[in-house]
Amino acid sequence: MKIGFVTGGYLPAPGGVATSVVNFSKQLEGLGHEVFVFCPEYPEEVVENNDPQTVIRIPSYYSPLLKDFRLTDPFQAAATFRKYFEGLDIVHVHLPTIMSLPARWLASYYDVPLFFTYHTNLELYISHYVPGIPDNVSRAATRFYTYRETRTGEKMFVPSTDMKKLLNRYNLDLPIEVLPSGIDIDMYTERAKEAERGLKRSLREQFGIDESEKILLYVGRVGSEKNVEFLLEAFDLIAEKCPKAHLVIVGGGRGLGKILALVSKLHQSRRVHFTGYVEDEGILAGYYCEADLFMFASLTETQGLVVAEALASSTPVVAVNAPGVRDVLGDKKGGYLVDLDLEEFSGRAIELLSDEELLGHKSEEALEVAKNFSVRKFTRQMLESYQEALKRKTGSGKPEPADG
Repeated sequence: MKIGFVTGGYLPAPGGVATSVVNFSKQLEGLGHEVFVFCPEYPEEVVENNDPQTVIRIPSYYSPLLKDFRLTDPFQAAATFRKYFEGLDIVHVHLPTIMSLPARWLASYYDVPLFFTYHTNLELYISHYVPGIPDNVSRAATRFYTYRETRTGEKMFVPSTDMKKLLNRYNLDLPIEVLPSGIDIDMYTERAKEAERGLKRSLREQFGIDESEKILLYVGRVGSEKNVEFLLEAFDLIAEKCPKAHLVIVGGGRGLGKILALVSKLHQSRRVHFTGYVEDEGILAGYYCEADLFMFASLTETQGLVVAEALASSTPVVAVNAPGVRDVLGDKKGGYLVDLDLEEFSGRAIELLSDEELLGHKSEEALEVAKNFSVRKFTRQMLESYQEALKRKTGSGKPEPADG
């Protein structure tokens, strides 16, 4: 099968969408399928020379409103799609992206089955990126956009049951199916084994963190929608009870200046460390494995992919009970889900850091929970939907098995 992924987020820009596209692409290619990724170019980064021929970069531009994202040129995208879509068996658009409009038109023109994945809770994101907009306006705009963009599709994939419940209220014309992004379990477990064998611990070396000290980790964009300020305030309480704790923040974004100011205000500059963006997934997996505890407080997730990645590294998690995240950590194994309450959040973290036996028990649970999110399983689920669509289109007999 020849499959086209259309995405507004891809390497080298980090994020859940890019991770999802990369992971599914690798799995599909491993099963013998060819995947073309249509994504933005990033002028600040020299990436095109390292791209395989199946990664097609579309000219893009910077938006002052969406500082952490690149907006692709829809006219250039349409011209590119005309060259490729006729030879594709499936087009799969990862929303949101400004390229969805030409992708829909050209998929329809060439009679290629069209699928969508809805990655972002736009109702919540609009309130963060367009301050002051009334909630009813953001809801109406999101529903209009989602309905318009998905009218001609075969199916909408969503990464969590919370997102399915939300989109069911939109009265869309196409079926909605829960399909988590999935993670490469083997990579994280291998990194964990390397850590056990005493290989270099990069975070401790980078920031001079002693072996007797604890590492608390956050991975993600540094923006208001990720609620990083809450994590810093919680860490300030944790540090009072656990004076050997350090917080490492992996990521960057438009909110970094504000976060740095808060760190200074809390007088935690010696114990809060920033790595910036990390593009290499192997290095990032090593960071997860080094951490003693992963902390997450975002209220805008559609899945909480980084939570699953931490669990796959056998790293216990303390997270705010929010949509998406509860799908990963909802059975109370591998860590704790708590209310948006500083005392409760910091209290659970202190409890784990102060009890090595409990921390070890939660670490063992973490990997078991993560196994439920293997990208291999979800890739086969995706392939079944693709093949059903092709069967309807051709009116042929039984489709090939999903792993072929």
